[in-house]
Amino acid sequence: MNDETTRDLVARRMHPLWIIFSIGKSIKEMIFFVIFFIINISSDSMIMNVGKIAVILYLIYKVVSILFGWWQFKYVFTDKELQINEGRFVKEKRFIPLERIQSVGRNTSFFHRLFGLTSLTLNTGTVGDESSIKLEVISRKEAERIQRHLRHDNAVLSDESLQEAESKKEEDQRQHPTRTDHYEMTLKEIVVASFTSFSLFVLIPLLITLYSKIEDLFSVDGYMDAAIHIFEKSWVVTALVVVAVLMLSVIFGIGKTYIQYGNFQVTSDEHRIYIQKGFFNHTEFSIPKKKVQAIKWNQSFLRRWLGIVEVKLVSAGGAGEEKIEVASTLFPFISKKRALSLVPEILPSFEIETELKKLPRAAFFVKLARPSYVWIIVTAVVFYFWPERWYMSIALFVLIVISRILDGLHSSYRISSPYIQLQSGSFSTELFLTTRMKIEELEITESWLQRKFGLASLQISTRAKPVRVSTLSDIPQDEAVRCYHWYANRGVYHVRKGEGSLPNSNLNHHS
Repeated sequence: MNDETTRDLVARRMHPLWIIFSIGKSIKEMIFFVIFFIINISSDSMIMNVGKIAVILYLIYKVVSILFGWWQFKYVFTDKELQINEGRFVKEKRFIPLERIQSVGRNTSFFHRLFGLTSLTLNTGTVGDESSIKLEVISRKEAERIQRHLRHDNAVLSDESLQEAESKKEEDQRQHPTRTDHYEMTLKEIVVASFTSFSLFVLIPLLITLYSKIEDLFSVDGYMDAAIHIFEKSWVVTALVVVAVLMLSVIFGIGKTYIQYGNFQVTSDEHRIYIQKGFFNHTEFSIPKKKVQAIKWNQSFLRRWLGIVEVKLVSAGGAGEEKIEVASTLFPFISKKRALSLVPEILPSFEIETELKKLPRAAFFVKLARPSYVWIIVTAVVFYFWPERWYMSIALFVLIVISRILDGLHSSYRISSPYIQLQSGSFSTELFLTTRMKIEELEITESWLQRKFGLASLQISTRAKPVRVSTLSDIPQDEAVRCYHWYANRGVYHVRKGEGSLPNSNLNHHS
C-alpha cells in the first residue's frame, strides 16, 4: 500500500463547524421556549425560575453531547466498505459494504454556502434509522472525493490524487463532455406549479399559526378587536385587505415554489442520473440507472386537465426520510408530452406506451356492487349520534360512487414484453411502469364476485425498500392468465386463489 492510499485510509471527522451547526439546530427546536424565558427573565415566580434552570441545564447537556458526538464520529472509506465509529456516550462501530450504497444526496444550505461546505447523505438498501449515513458538514472537496470514490470503481483517492483527477476531469469535460443536459425548469413551469399544487394557500394557515404563537407570548386581543371594528365599519377597507391578502398569497406561493425548485436540472451520463434543485439550499441527488426499478407517473385532478405529470423513480435503496423521497422525483411537474420524450432519453431501458387497454364493462358493475364498509360504518355512526344529519350519509355514498366510476374509467394496463404498465386512480391517477426482470413477485387473486363476471386482480411487488406494491383490480381473467405466463418465464411466480381457481389456467404453482 503506497503512502497516498495510507493517508486516505486515516479516519476523518466532520468539519468542526458541525458543532455550531448542531447547536443551532438544537436552539431552533426550542426557540419559543428560549424567547419565552428571555421575555420573562425578570420574573421571580418559582415556576419561571425552575423553567430557566431546566432550559439552561438542557442547553449545557446538548452542547456537551454535541462535542462528544463530533469527537467520536469518524469515518473511513476503503476499497470495499465504509467504516464508521460513532456514539456520544456509548461507542458504536458500523461497517457498510460499498455495494449497498444505492444513491447519494448532496444538500448545500445557506449555512453551508457561507463557509464553503456541504453535506452528503448516503442511502443504503435497508430500512429504519440506519437506512442512511449522513455527513452533515464536510468540505466540498471532501464531498467530491467521496462521490468520485463511489463512482469510479471504488478507487481510493487521496487529496493529492483528487486535485490531479479534478484537473484531468476539467480537461476531459472541455474536450469530451460526459454529462448530457436533459431538462431545466422554466419560470413559467414554476408559476403553473404554484397554482396546481395550491402553494398560494399556504400563507393563510401560516399567518394563523404565527398569530397563535404570538398570542401565547403577548396579549393582542385589543388590537384584533380594533381591526375587526374597522372592517365592520368600511366594506372598502375589507375588500382592499382581502385583495392584498390574495396578492400576497400568490406572491408567497410562487416564491415558495421558486425557492424549492429554482435551478432544477436533470442531467445524466452513461451510468448515473443527476438531479439538482434549490435556490437558497442547493440539493443534488444521484442514482445509478441500474438501481431504478420502476417509474411512477402521478396526476392530480387539476394537473390531468392541464396535461401535467409528476414523474418519480422507484429505486432499490431505502429512502429513510421524506427528503430523499422528494429527491427521487425526476420531474416534479412537467407536460406529459415532454415527459414522454425525456424519460426514454434518460432511461433507455424503459419504454412508455400511451395506448393502454381499458377495463371491460363488467368491471364497472363489480366496482359498484362491492360493499363499502367505510360508508356502512359512517352511516351507522351518523344515524346513531346525529340522525338529523342523515344527508351526510347520502353525500358520502354519492362521493364513493363517483370515485368508483372514475376508477373504472382511469384504470388501464398494457403488457408488452418485457414491460408492464398499470394505471389506476379516481380523482388522482398513478401510472406504474416496470420491467419483468425487476418484479419480485406477481400475484393473481379473484373474489367470488369477480369470478362470476370473469375478472381477477393483479398485484406486482417491485424490488425496493420498502417493497413497492402496485395493484390493478377487475381485469379480464384471460388477461390475468396471459400476465401469469408472461411472468412465469422468469421462473419466479406466485398465485393466491380466492374462493375458486382461475378457469383453464392450471395456476397452482408456488415459489
